[in-house]
Amino acid sequence: MTPDYPHWIVRRAPWFLLAIHLPIVVLGPVMVLTGDNYVLSVGTAVFAVLGGALLAFLHLRHVFAAAQDRRPAGWPVTLAAQALLAVVPLVWLFENWSAPTLTFGAAAMSLLPGRRGWAVGFAAPMALSLSCEWLYVRDMSSTDQVVYYVYTAGIGAVFILALYGTVRLVRLLNELHETRTELAESAVERERVRVSRDLHDLLGQSLSAISLKGDLAVRLLPIDTAKAHAEIAGLAQAARAALHDMYAITRDEHAVVLGEEVAAAAALLAAAGVDTEVAGTATPHPVLAWAVREGTTNLLRHSDATRCAITLGPGSVEMTNDGVRSPRSADGSGIAGLRARAAAAGGTVSVTARDDEFVLRVTVPAAEGDT
Repeated sequence: MTPDYPHWIVRRAPWFLLAIHLPIVVLGPVMVLTGDNYVLSVGTAVFAVLGGALLAFLHLRHVFAAAQDRRPAGWPVTLAAQALLAVVPLVWLFENWSAPTLTFGAAAMSLLPGRRGWAVGFAAPMALSLSCEWLYVRDMSSTDQVVYYVYTAGIGAVFILALYGTVRLVRLLNELHETRTELAESAVERERVRVSRDLHDLLGQSLSAISLKGDLAVRLLPIDTAKAHAEIAGLAQAARAALHDMYAITRDEHAVVLGEEVAAAAALLAAAGVDTEVAGTATPHPVLAWAVREGTTNLLRHSDATRCAITLGPGSVEMTNDGVRSPRSADGSGIAGLRARAAAAGGTVSVTARDDEFVLRVTVPAAEGDT
């Protein structure tokens, strides 16, 4: 997620919704209380205030829930109540109470699914609104009546669609925010998995080499000081390489080369007393290089091997060794990480552990070879 993402828009979206809907919600009661074409009675004034307050509560409850992509509890009953409060008073308040029909239309379109929402929320309020205008246009000429009805229909449609549109806009904004949050969390999880996998794959062999050279140095020190010093020097070099690899992992700049990995594996296995044979050639590919590294680490950590064969072929690497301690060595996190790398490149990983023999075979499409 980008640092400059405007979170305040999501936090203030409900205020935006309130600012758009509330003026239209109170317009009906205001028109009744300030109308000058009839004598305002106490009963009418009380109804305008109390009915308007109840309408405001119902309408805002509906649209705020719809903006969160949900329906409030008991919404069919409360929507029906809003419809009654919006429509029935038209009998005696006429066009002064027409605004509540528009807000009801927006609520119905937001809550009712598909065509029902458009029929109940758009078509019905528009028909009612135009019917209420008949008292004002019946004495006009036909041309004026058409113009007046077109104007009234246009204004009503704009208000209903604008109110409904703000609900949809806030809903989409919330969905966008949730999606961006999920993408950010997914990116963090992918990075965590990458770092975990790379630490295992890159440092596993280096730490195995450090451990092996340290053990050799301890054994050689009493009998051959020169060789012990050479092993200690190699241990220091392996530690520096591991430190370099760790820095590369944090920057996602590490790279493995098949030829270098095969040479390093042969040298490390020879130092561990494993008779190693390398045969064939393969198209250089990062996944095959990772396969050699993981196969070597797996051999050193999970076997008492005395021999190992590394067979290279077009788009494939096969490592075979003896001395398997347990078939469960085929189920480790290193093999799982290697499967993920191979799958991402369109390749496959097969592991066989039986009869004291362990076989790791990795293939990648030859066309995707990477030099």
